[in-house]
Amino acid sequence: MTDLDHGSSLSYNADNAESTEASGSWLSEHMAPVRQLRVNVTDYENIIEPDVWLQVIYTSAALFFVLSLRGLSRQESAKMGNIYGVIGMLVAVIGTLVSPFVYDRALWIFFVVCVPPAVLAVIVAMLVKMTSIPQLVGALNAFGGLAATLESFALYFSPYEVAKQEAMQSVGETRYLQFQVYQTVFYLIGASIGMITFTGSLVACGKLSGWIASKPRVMPLRCFWMPVVLALLLAAGAVAGVLGLDNVPVGTVCLSLCTFLSAVYGVCFVLAIGGADMPVVISVLNSGSGWAGVFAGLTLQNSIIIIAGAFVGASGIILSYVMCTAMNRSLCNVLLGGFGDTGKESNAQAFEGEAKIATSEQVAAYLLASQSVIIVPGYGMAVSHAQFAVHELTQQLRERGTQVRFAIHPVAGRLPGHMNVLLAEANVPYDIVLSMDEINEDFPQTDTVIIIGANDTVNPAAQNAPGCPIYGMPVLEVWKAKKVIVLKRSMRVGYAGVDNPLFFYPNSEMLLGDAKASLQTLLTDMQDKLDAHPVEASRLSSETQTNKSARIAVNVAGDKSAKQEKPHGAAADKPDATETAGTVGVTVTGSGAPGEVPPVAESAPPLFFVGVLKERRPLERRVAMTPSVVKKLRELQLGCIIEKQAGVSAGFLDEQYMESGALIADTAEEVVRLSRVVVKVTTFECDEVALAKPQNDDEQSSRESTEPPLPALATPANKEDTELYAVEGNGKGHRLLSSEKVFVAGFVGPNTATSEVSADSAPEGEKGKLSPVDALLRSALAIPQVTLISLDVLPRLTISQKMDVLSSTAKLAGYRAVVEAISHFGRLMGPEITSAGKYPPAKVLVIGAGVAGLQAIGDAHRLGADVRGFDVRLECKEQVESMGGEFLAMTFEGPGESGRATAGGYAKPMSEEFLRKEMELFAEQCREIDILITTASLPGRPAPKLIKKEHVDTMKAGSVIVDLAAPTGGNVEVTRPGETYLYNGKVTVVGWTDLPSRMAPQASEMFARNIFNLLEHMGAGRDFSVNFDDEIIRAITVARHGRKTYPPPRKESDPENTNAGSALLTGSNTDAAPVEESAQRSENLWHLVQKRMRNRWRGIVAPLDILTILVIAAFTALFAATAPPSFPPLLFIFFLACFVGYLLVWNVAPALHTPLMSVTNAISGTVLVGGMLGISARAYQTLDKESICPHNHLGPLEPFYCHSRGTAAITLNAIAIAVASMNVFGGFAVTQRMLNMFRKSTPK
Repeated sequence: MTDLDHGSSLSYNADNAESTEASGSWLSEHMAPVRQLRVNVTDYENIIEPDVWLQVIYTSAALFFVLSLRGLSRQESAKMGNIYGVIGMLVAVIGTLVSPFVYDRALWIFFVVCVPPAVLAVIVAMLVKMTSIPQLVGALNAFGGLAATLESFALYFSPYEVAKQEAMQSVGETRYLQFQVYQTVFYLIGASIGMITFTGSLVACGKLSGWIASKPRVMPLRCFWMPVVLALLLAAGAVAGVLGLDNVPVGTVCLSLCTFLSAVYGVCFVLAIGGADMPVVISVLNSGSGWAGVFAGLTLQNSIIIIAGAFVGASGIILSYVMCTAMNRSLCNVLLGGFGDTGKESNAQAFEGEAKIATSEQVAAYLLASQSVIIVPGYGMAVSHAQFAVHELTQQLRERGTQVRFAIHPVAGRLPGHMNVLLAEANVPYDIVLSMDEINEDFPQTDTVIIIGANDTVNPAAQNAPGCPIYGMPVLEVWKAKKVIVLKRSMRVGYAGVDNPLFFYPNSEMLLGDAKASLQTLLTDMQDKLDAHPVEASRLSSETQTNKSARIAVNVAGDKSAKQEKPHGAAADKPDATETAGTVGVTVTGSGAPGEVPPVAESAPPLFFVGVLKERRPLERRVAMTPSVVKKLRELQLGCIIEKQAGVSAGFLDEQYMESGALIADTAEEVVRLSRVVVKVTTFECDEVALAKPQNDDEQSSRESTEPPLPALATPANKEDTELYAVEGNGKGHRLLSSEKVFVAGFVGPNTATSEVSADSAPEGEKGKLSPVDALLRSALAIPQVTLISLDVLPRLTISQKMDVLSSTAKLAGYRAVVEAISHFGRLMGPEITSAGKYPPAKVLVIGAGVAGLQAIGDAHRLGADVRGFDVRLECKEQVESMGGEFLAMTFEGPGESGRATAGGYAKPMSEEFLRKEMELFAEQCREIDILITTASLPGRPAPKLIKKEHVDTMKAGSVIVDLAAPTGGNVEVTRPGETYLYNGKVTVVGWTDLPSRMAPQASEMFARNIFNLLEHMGAGRDFSVNFDDEIIRAITVARHGRKTYPPPRKESDPENTNAGSALLTGSNTDAAPVEESAQRSENLWHLVQKRMRNRWRGIVAPLDILTILVIAAFTALFAATAPPSFPPLLFIFFLACFVGYLLVWNVAPALHTPLMSVTNAISGTVLVGGMLGISARAYQTLDKESICPHNHLGPLEPFYCHSRGTAAITLNAIAIAVASMNVFGGFAVTQRMLNMFRKSTPK
């Protein structure tokens, strides 16, 4: 909105008008529009007073923006700061909307073009992953630049602006000509900067998303044609400005050429910068969107746009400076190209040594022995999505009293403060996350440092290796700690291409592998170490010697004589095994001394027992509980009863269970009768569930009266729970009787149930026709005392990952698939050069990038194979590549083919055209590969047939197919589930359905830990409950008290698929932050001048500040001498806003730099105010509508201040509003979401 729009700043002097009129009627006629601006408007207050009030409103909005940036100075006030920003934006928009300058069709146009993009932006902001925040910030930068460019174009094509410009030219006064020149310069600069920001941000998003290679791409002869491009850009802009507004065709062509060259420059500018320099690039582009807004505000003479743009521009510049300082590089060095793109040979020093490779068990021992631990996260943590595992490690260490803190380098990740946001997402308290300057001095007093996916930011060569590219770069001095553990996928160098001597330090050890997987293994090993704590170990050792040969035999008949038998000489005040178990007829037998009481009876009695049944299905070797986890059950005050020889197939003897404190029962009936919770790996048989049914009412009443009260399994909290607990004959309300059992299985498969017949109405003759799942449900529903739980329908929640049996099973299946493939392939997997010749690597294709697929990709890659991975979910590309595979993407465009996953994490059904392209890809790959591993499956449905018979026919002789989907029918048409055979004499097809069971010891250990975590989640011993208020427990409970409870009631916010698939395993990227190009920056003349002035005037004045003020004053004086009177006040507003923004942004906490960028993006959306003022039908209303504009080439129009904006201008402004609204709503929404994640440590 110009001041002519307001009718105030660019006024016309009546005396001058009269003297000019005396010189001739022609000039008087052409002066009429300008004169009418002040003379012919009868209602003067309609023009001036609304403008004054609008400036008051804009001032209020600016103050709210100041409070918004000030609130980001610390985490405690950050949320309120974002709210202040929202209020400021509402004040500016609503104030403009209700002003006299927005009326007629502008009102409904605004809401039509603003609301849909705003809703879309909020949805995206709420759903975007925190690891994708850099891409979102880059997109918001692009929107800000595009909106400013569109408003410049709208001004160029506006008939109102054209008429106003021609009226000024007709007057011929210098100040009006100056106004025209400055307005032209401002809108051309704003359009160019906006377009550079737009295209540069799009390229940056492509690099961050992996769509464009992150490696710097320098165009050939850049030093020659880049100056040519800039010269053409300036020339085209100058011609367009001289020719005036809406000059067709020459001026329009020149303006379009200027914009096109700006777009080309933006693309080439970002392409030449490496991916690790993205923190600086995103900051610069963020600043660019602000400066584009400033020039748009100067063009429209709108104060709030200038103020908001100055805040954003200052923010981006300061963040860029912080990033460059952290890398010891100049901003020009980054923007003109990063490391490795100059073509010069690096003189980096090569470091030699032997790195010590640590095991997870060793690292666990280091951590448990440490009193202080510092964790240094890098970009590798973001790539592998390891932040949740980091939080779990932190929590476990802090619970033991270990001091845990985090050290964040300013350029860690792909955005300033990105690591802080990721840690906040994982609930890591922000008060233990410190910046480099805050924590560097504490490393010498630290016992252990864990480095996760960082390289150059912890490289000691930056301090002690002159000549290497990163020398002089501030780094985290981790090598000063007593022990350093580096988690990396490999020993490769970081982005700077410099070897890291830290790997060879005597106090440093490497833990190689994917960060997330390594941390999960580390957590498991730490828990094992805790079990073997010296005090606890000595106690367990004595108990083991006492119980070495003991065995418990249960008298099922329940004869009283057995109960009355007590070992001779036992103390009368000690409970025996019979009393401890709370059952009838327990005798103690074994090779121990007469009268010896088992240590389980001597220690605190368990509150109830967990029973483990033997797996009876063919080929199943696993067992639901292992000796190591039996020991852990005692921490929960739980005992364990194992069916005789239940663990033999998995390699666990009964003696091992007994040494761990378990009881051995001869039959499944004894296990069920003595246990409150019964567990199995697979599913239960109907006769096993039937064992929970009391034989008769008298026996049930007798047991209830003799047994001690046990903890209730639930407390009804809602109507659904109350109905489930209202069991006839249960006079104890919610308390479960001892006859009631909880059956927990890993793989019941309730989502495959087909029968809807209830247990009461099921005819006896139908039971033999039912599927195993339906038959089991019938049996469970027939016994009200049974609660059936299945872990294969676990919901996808962060807290449920530790109970995810599908994920742990799939991981083993992927590993075993590679082992089976190697066994049948009979050739080398990796490339080898031998005396017999050179052998190429095996070509492996893995279909499906879930846990099993990613595990197979990683294992095959580690063996040296050429691995390709395919998944219809495009978000799996980064994960496949991080595990060492090549992601096969189809070049396909079609309606609805987004290639994304459902909310439940599974692939969406695709169209016929998509499937056809998929088949073509598989046919092409099958002709090349040696090994094919398929893992695609959907819960509750048969596996999709992805590989047809004709595909297999084209495979080479000796090829191997391993179909992990064989249990549900297989992904390959020729697969025979449960069988391995040679197809057509040339292709081995492996269709085993028991691959995890072929690794029974490991699989059993993992499953047992899942069961332990479930029992702990349900309240352990004393607080054990089946709580339907718990989302996890409600989802996995299949049947309860004679009623089917699966599937759980669906909420409106639930994802499409409530089944919990296996969580995706992501890889780690060891790219570290960028580093400096030159060995050491030499002091130039400016540095020497600063140093001398600082020494001379130290303690009196700040020379640099004075010099800055003098330069600004000189520039302002020059500007005031050449600019029209309306511009110097705007320039003053601009400088003041820059200064205030500078002070505010410098005080923003480093941990909040990412929210700062998103909130400044939202503030830069104030350019939509200019669009609002540009979509009105006329400039403003007036009572004088009789005068005719003298510009004949435009036709008979009203005076220019009542002129129509024109269709083209209104359309461009409407698009600018739509784009800017996405900035506003998306920026504020994602900022609030991030800030909600920051939590402080809970006081103990």
